[in-house]
Formats: sequence, structure tokens, C-alpha cells
Amino acid sequence: MTLITSAPPLAADIRISILSDHEWRICDRRVPDTNAESVLGYVEKTGDFYEVMKLSSPRQLLYFTDLEHAVECFSSAVTPVTVSRLL
Repeated sequence: MTLITSAPPLAADIRISILSDHEWRICDRRVPDTNAESVLGYVEKTGDFYEVMKLSSPRQLLYFTDLEHAVECFSSAVTPVTVSRLL
């Protein structure tokens, strides 16, 4: 059976895994944990901001002032507080 996950995840579809006291992995609950495609990206606390790297666009980092909004951006079009930086 194949899961259809082409639609962006809803907030309820998001799973947060704590990697350290300042790093989190963001996953899609609709995809099994054993499938690498479940990983949507990462959030890291850097100074006053939460830096987001989405695997869908890894060269574009987004910055938020709180973890809640950083995580929300994986399920919606939340506007980052600062301009994203292209590497």
C-alpha cells in the first residue's frame, strides 16, 4: 500500500523529535518513521532566532523568533521574521 503525501502536512501531521536542547527534527507522521522521506527538515536555536532548514529547499534558511512558528512553517505558509538567506 502506498501513502499519498503530496499534499503539505497539516499541523496534526507534524512530529517533533528532540535532538538536543537546541535542535529538533521535524517529520511527517503520515510517513513511517523508518522511511527517510518522513523527515521534513530541522530547526536549530541560534542566538535569538530559530533557524529552519526545510529539506524541500535546503539552501534557503528561514528565521523565526519562537519555536512554535518555526514548526508551523512546515505545515503552512507562515512568514519568517527575517529575510531568508540564500547560501
